[in-house]
Amino acid sequence: RKGEPLVPTDTKNNIPVSDINEMIRRVSLQGYEGNRHVVIIRHAEDMRPDAQNKLLKTLEEPPEGTFFLLTCPETDLLLPTIVSRCRPLMLHRRGTDEILQMLEEHGFEDRERMTVAAEESDGAIGQALNMMEDETYWTFREQVRKDFLACVRRSDVIQISSRWKERKDDALRLFAMLGNLFSRMMRISLNLPGASSDWIRDLPEKWQAFIRRANGKDYIQLFDALSLARQRTLNQVNLQTVIEQLIFSLMEAVDL
Repeated sequence: RKGEPLVPTDTKNNIPVSDINEMIRRVSLQGYEGNRHVVIIRHAEDMRPDAQNKLLKTLEEPPEGTFFLLTCPETDLLLPTIVSRCRPLMLHRRGTDEILQMLEEHGFEDRERMTVAAEESDGAIGQALNMMEDETYWTFREQVRKDFLACVRRSDVIQISSRWKERKDDALRLFAMLGNLFSRMMRISLNLPGASSDWIRDLPEKWQAFIRRANGKDYIQLFDALSLARQRTLNQVNLQTVIEQLIFSLMEAVDL
């Protein structure tokens, strides 16, 4: 963690790449007893970008018996490539009403957007604040819903994929947004805690019908399609091809 370097360094305000190099060296060594390592990176957001990039390969292909735990108040503070190689686990989910109150305390007044941010932040106040402060988020959200949820004709898929084929930097953000959306749909369909059906009025009718009839197996199909798209993108598969297959999979899942 910052201020307590593994190797000599002048920095005290972040986790430098030299620490990540030393950590990687240590986990590559075999212990005298047992063959397991557990690496805890506290306040992972303190890693400098070059340190995060250095960690990517090890996260993707960790040494046998090595486990990484990265703690961070908000995943948005990490590089998307780091987040995509981890399994996020939220330890405390704030309620929608609590987030709304906090947004009001921060001076926001657009009630409609505040409600959406409270719902779509998945219990994370930092993420809700970022949404409210980032106008590009709302533009991006609208385009994702239009292209991936409102598409009903197979003939439109190529036109949509053409718009996304050069947007590699937005791909992981797209998959994260869809994953969040599907998780919220699933909570409603399965009557899980934290489910609120108010926001589904914003969805196309076909997806509203899907939520009413879907079961766990239907959501597995959605998440499998999303996981495949993410993995193929990380493997440098042509993004237009990935987007086309994803849209076709979503259309099949909702039986459009």
